Amino acid sequence: MATQPLKSNPPTLFLPDELITQILSCLRVKCLMQMKCVCKSWNTLISHPMFIKMHLNRSELNPQFSLISSRNYGDYSFVAFPVSLLWENRSIDIPSDPYYQLNDKNCDEIVGSCNGLVCLAGYSPNKRWLRFWNPATRAISDQLGTIFFTFKYFNFTFGYDNSTETYKVVLLGSNLDHPETKIVKVFCLGDDVWRTIYGFPAIPFQLEYGHEYDGVYLRCTINWMAFQSVYDRDDVIEEFVIISLDLSTETFTQLMPPENYDNVGDIIKPPNICVLMDSLCFFYDKETEFFIWQMTKFGDEKSWSQFLKFSYHNVGIDFELGHPRIKLTPLHLSEDGDTLLLANHRQDSAILYNCRNNIAKKTRINDKICWFSIRDYVESLVPTC
Repeated sequence: MATQPLKSNPPTLFLPDELITQILSCLRVKCLMQMKCVCKSWNTLISHPMFIKMHLNRSELNPQFSLISSRNYGDYSFVAFPVSLLWENRSIDIPSDPYYQLNDKNCDEIVGSCNGLVCLAGYSPNKRWLRFWNPATRAISDQLGTIFFTFKYFNFTFGYDNSTETYKVVLLGSNLDHPETKIVKVFCLGDDVWRTIYGFPAIPFQLEYGHEYDGVYLRCTINWMAFQSVYDRDDVIEEFVIISLDLSTETFTQLMPPENYDNVGDIIKPPNICVLMDSLCFFYDKETEFFIWQMTKFGDEKSWSQFLKFSYHNVGIDFELGHPRIKLTPLHLSEDGDTLLLANHRQDSAILYNCRNNIAKKTRINDKICWFSIRDYVESLVPTC
């Protein structure tokens, strides 16, 4: 009787650690949180700062937006969605999970978002506090940076200091007893201490006109629109200026607007700044036209160039001279530069403007969206402490 040959076991599949790391870095955060339970070595790997950076770099290739929505007044929820939904003018699902409601975090406001980390703010009658939240990992800090009301007005801006890899919150306010006195304080995640920065060199619009002129974060800086008094012989002239705070050196720099931007008509309202495609932009409207200038090289006042100009009438936006029904703020520019998202303060809505075809249309997205809360967002493993 012939004997049957023994069956050999298939060779053991071996993947080098470097390849495993590359594969894991491509996964969504939800999957990675589950993978941490596979073994101790994977848990250690996924929690390592170098892996967190690698995963963040991969996530930035698939950007998202975040904003807040309200089903009822005061009932605000965090919403994250792919960028494509906005440009395709499709509907956005509002999460029903109470976990995404700000009230569930004992907070009422999103200060900002950096590298997937969201800064929240809450308040009681006599104090305000911060919490740092990663919606993807569902990790959230305790209440931090509690500060008591000794200000006439103040607001927070959230940013990231690349030089020290530190997340910082900047408070800009005015003194309660001396409103002309500007107060700037910086809070570093991990320190739980507010430090004062002196020497704000101008009068910020934020303290004069409110949240519409909040600071904007760009490349390790916080920037505000402001004005200052300039003495010309016997006259005092008020001129616009941009104040930039370097989060690394914690020093102020003054940047002038485009030289000849105001020579084509009367400005309806004070100009403002925003960030589009990682560039500082200066925008305003005159009579029935809207203008955007772009600083192509940040910090170089000679690099201003006119980026966009359109007539409200030509694009079909309802406008009545002297009584504007619109008050536009640019929010985001598509990667191909074709479509610009603008928020309309007057009607609490948003407009998609096609720069090539010179056509504007109102978004069909849920009217419960708080458009001015929109932020660039990516999923990440960044810790909250």
